[in-house]
Amino acid sequence: MRRFLPLLAAVLLAASCARGTPNNPLLGAGQSPTAFPIPDYVGIGKYQQLAEVTMPQTFGGVPFVTFVEVQQAKMTSFINQDGPGFVYAYQGTHDFARNDGERVFVVEQGKAVWSDGTDFEHRNPSDQDQRWYLISLRSISQRGAKLPYTAYRIAYQTEDLRTPPAVKKLVHQLGYITMDAGGRTSAHSHGGTESLYVLKGKVELKTNDGRKTQLGVGQGASVNPGVVMQLQVVGDEPVQILAYFVTPEGDPWQTNVQTLP
Repeated sequence: MRRFLPLLAAVLLAASCARGTPNNPLLGAGQSPTAFPIPDYVGIGKYQQLAEVTMPQTFGGVPFVTFVEVQQAKMTSFINQDGPGFVYAYQGTHDFARNDGERVFVVEQGKAVWSDGTDFEHRNPSDQDQRWYLISLRSISQRGAKLPYTAYRIAYQTEDLRTPPAVKKLVHQLGYITMDAGGRTSAHSHGGTESLYVLKGKVELKTNDGRKTQLGVGQGASVNPGVVMQLQVVGDEPVQILAYFVTPEGDPWQTNVQTLP
């Protein structure tokens, strides 16, 4: 019997620890009795990649980015006459159909797909009007030009962006950022340009050149390669942001840093 006493004591001790005591309450897995503060340069939020494609450059010179909002009436279709870019289904699903009628692509609400800009129709077979965005990189020769849509508006367009190296393909990525009140992105830089558009809420954009810019619904901004930046939620409303990245192939998409901009 004596040889079982140490085992019995260990079992009783484990049971006591599992119940916890006033001086040592029960903690869940991964919890610590001492809460470690999260450094200000660490992000509190979520990033979701919606779509990505690597493409040869289709034009040279200085580019800029547009977020074009298209209103498409119910039960209508039209042949695409705009250039390549990401189609983001904001309100309702969005259908693509090849002109040969053999393939139809359905983009669910909140999702995105890359459009090469040729040989397809935009379709809205539903009994509700749709709202979708085309987010694209354009040549400055197109700035101010009328776009081939019946009902549209340029929700946001960037200033002239830095010209990417001519010899490299470009990695296009569209992402969706969500943050609750008190949220923020990490302090970071990108190897290419980032263009962002606020769908909901309000944020402050800080960059390491000393700039602080507040952005609300329907506003946007762009950040050049290598600039350290951070977004932080302003107010109590959750934030939703579309973010479009254009990165020369082989360059880092994102580099997190441990200093604040």
